[in-house]
Order: sequence, then structure tokens, then C-alpha cells
Amino acid sequence: MAEQVGSRVRRSPVLWVALVAVALAAAIRLAGGIAGTSALWPVAIGIVAVAVIVVLVYALLDRSARGAVRRVSALRPGAPVHLTVPATELVETAARLGVDQRAVRPDGSRYTVVAVLPDRVEIWDRDGRQPLWSVPPPRGAGDVRVVLTRIGLSSMDALRIGSDGDQNALLVRPVPTPVWRDLSRRHRQAAMEQLVRDLGHDPAHVLV
Repeated sequence: MAEQVGSRVRRSPVLWVALVAVALAAAIRLAGGIAGTSALWPVAIGIVAVAVIVVLVYALLDRSARGAVRRVSALRPGAPVHLTVPATELVETAARLGVDQRAVRPDGSRYTVVAVLPDRVEIWDRDGRQPLWSVPPPRGAGDVRVVLTRIGLSSMDALRIGSDGDQNALLVRPVPTPVWRDLSRRHRQAAMEQLVRDLGHDPAHVLV
């Protein structure tokens, strides 16, 4: 059990933040006790409160994300399914197709799910209830490529899935699960590589 807990902590930066915050709060409390003052108590309590909020937020995000992936996987059995964040440009695509634009909210706060099927690639809303739209599976080398795009307020690399002339092409950034792994560049890269493989292409040729 102790080994499992230790392994989980080593893999999770969120748990590291929580443990460091608790240790720092304990140190502040000890320093206050040595100095004979309680003036540092509010600082210690504040640090612990922030740590608890961070852990809870990530736990809720991860639960929601995993639920969406499970629902899409159940509706598309056998198909590779990926958690993603939609790029800002998809709002225009959603409006043109008559899709609820809130499903691809451009502030980067909404997850979407991509399902790779033999005859199409679907993008689903974050609830995993229904596909928003789909594009033909990528065939040529240029049908899957990395582009710099806007996600929320940041410029990030994302995958464009669709031919050059496809106005409905998907533009998404894969998100690793658990979602706290999105804090790690290595895990983000691994998620990108896996989606490229599932699309039938070689990451070494696409992610350059």
C-alpha cells in the first residue's frame, strides 16, 4: 500500500503541490509556535485551503473528462477515443454547421472527445452524448498536421485533421488522462503522438 501511494505521488504533480503546501503550512505553524505568536496561522490555513481547492478542481475535471471518454467509447465500441480541447477556430465551424457553439467554447475551458472510425473521424461534445460533426478519415500525408492555433488566450500546437479544402476540418489539442498530466509537456506530447498513430500516420513524420 505504501509503495502504491508513493508511486501515485511521484506521478502526480497535483499531489506534489498538495503535499508541499501541507509541509509548508506545518513549517509555518512550527515557526509560529517557536516564536510564540499565532500571527502566522492565517497564512498556514490559507496555503492548505489553496492546496485543497487545487486538488478538488483537478479531481472534478478528471471525473468529468473520464466520464465523457467512457460514454463515447460505449457508443463507439472498438474505436480509439481521445480527450481533446477544441481550438478557437472551431467556433466558426460550429456556427456554419448549426452546432451549439458552446460545445466548442473558445476559452479553452471545455473538453471535447474525438473518435476515430474506419470511415470518419468524429468530434463529440464534452458530455459524450452526441457527435457534433465528422470529417473523412485522413488519407494523404497532409491530412494530419500540426498547426499553431489559439486555444483560450494562449497560442498552442494542435492537430488539424482534414484535407486542405475541408472547411469542417477538426482542430484539436489532445489531452492526456488523468487530466493533471496535461501539466507535463512529456505527457502532452505522448497524447499527441497516440492520436496521430490512431489516425494511421507516423508521429515521426507528422510531429516535426
